[in-house]
Amino acid sequence: MRRHRVMLDGRELYAGAQWTHVQRFAAALQARGQDAVAIRDDTPPPPRAPRARLRGLPPRPTPPAGK
Repeated sequence: MRRHRVMLDGRELYAGAQWTHVQRFAAALQARGQDAVAIRDDTPPPPRAPRARLRGLPPRPTPPAGK
């Protein structure tokens, strides 16, 4: 999972997986006059395991009308 960070004076104040949340937190600190910096985590994501395709299963029944 990603770990983007907000740094202030060499300390990590906030770490999150969602880049926009980290940006907003840094912007809020900057609005208060603090020199916060948002640092993006650029490590490549791990490879995903292929999923098995389910073949030969009957289709799902359609729900009854009116419910």
